[in-house]
Amino acid sequence: MSVTRSSSTGTPLSIKVVSIDQPTSSSSSHGNNDVFDQHNKPRLRRELILSALQKEYPEAVSIISLSPRKDVDLINLYRRVHDVKMIEFILNAWTKWAAMGKDGGWYEECCHPEWLKNKEDCKDNTTVPPMVPCHVAFRRDGIERPSDNVMGALGFYCTDLMTPIVGTLVDELMGDAQIIEAAVNFAFQKTIVGGTEESSVERFFPVVYAVTTHPGHHANRDNFGGYCYLNNAALSAKLMQERLESLNCTSANSEPPNKKRKCRVAILDVDYHCGNGTASIFYRDPDIFFSSIHCDPGVEYPFNAGYEDQTGAEDGKGSTHHIPLAPGATWDGTYKNAIKNAMNAILAYDVSGLVVSLGLDTYEGDSVAVNRGGFKLKGLDYFEIGKCMGTFLKGKNIPILFVQEGGYKMDVVGEAAAHVVGGFAIGAGGD
Repeated sequence: MSVTRSSSTGTPLSIKVVSIDQPTSSSSSHGNNDVFDQHNKPRLRRELILSALQKEYPEAVSIISLSPRKDVDLINLYRRVHDVKMIEFILNAWTKWAAMGKDGGWYEECCHPEWLKNKEDCKDNTTVPPMVPCHVAFRRDGIERPSDNVMGALGFYCTDLMTPIVGTLVDELMGDAQIIEAAVNFAFQKTIVGGTEESSVERFFPVVYAVTTHPGHHANRDNFGGYCYLNNAALSAKLMQERLESLNCTSANSEPPNKKRKCRVAILDVDYHCGNGTASIFYRDPDIFFSSIHCDPGVEYPFNAGYEDQTGAEDGKGSTHHIPLAPGATWDGTYKNAIKNAMNAILAYDVSGLVVSLGLDTYEGDSVAVNRGGFKLKGLDYFEIGKCMGTFLKGKNIPILFVQEGGYKMDVVGEAAAHVVGGFAIGAGGD
């Protein structure tokens, strides 16, 4: 299926995709980092999504492949949503860890278990092993602090044993930051919509998709985990909000914001797992509305967040909107209504911009989700998801950005991504 149709005004639909020209999963230095986990292969996922978009929608998709830079200031960029000390830790952890090995300082417990399966000894000095925590801090005590020892600090900041520090991580995170900054800028580009000069109007670019390497929605202000390091959706929302403020934004309902509040931005998270990091970052923020459709946390990771009664706190009360679904959810059974519920809530919050955290691990048989049941979405269900979202936003002149999250069924992840953004383009365009 190729998106060659036009909107009802005769204007060709278009999808702008932003990614980075970094080594792929087949490259030796990066490919090795995709074998440490039997499920998570983020470099391969990026590659498959880009390939599928080009194949499915050749006349509609414009892929902007950025050249990697080494001077990206991750601290000043992500401090909008993360603790500076955590960002500094991520930037320096690999160098400190690699240096420890030279003196025989690596603890085997801090070496990624998948790596250990293929090595006789963690202290094999020919290869620096990927690093995971070997302990966790008593964070709720409020008296512990990150150690100067990199192994101790990792246990302070990382929430699990499956989100490793690897040698290519910082370069990849810099690439992701470039993607997010560029994608937000593209989302604010104006395009002329209309069949004739008399009927044409200037609107924000219809569909922009940031295909990052790493997901981010499980990273909160001062913790990371769940395959996530820095929260790209949260950063996108803040950058979008700042840009809207500079433009004296109007909402999706074509109304200027109340002078007593900032321009409001919504984040819709459709990953199988609740975006607990994003929810945490904005839990007290009345101007970022977060809606998440996910598996019931009483059954599934992240277990401790994503409940329906977690609706925000203090000034942000009512700005968090969790829609937990039972395992086995299908499009016609419960997911369609969940999407409609989320979109109605977003529009009711009178937002001026939208970020979609696009997780694709809702696919039937996804390897990360299937152990606890998973959802049963498949095939053209993803086209319907995108089309449903787009239909709600038809005629709403607001910036919209899709940001890549999870998805682990590699034989279908690219097709599913392409169906969502293609369906959205058609729904929002009016065909």
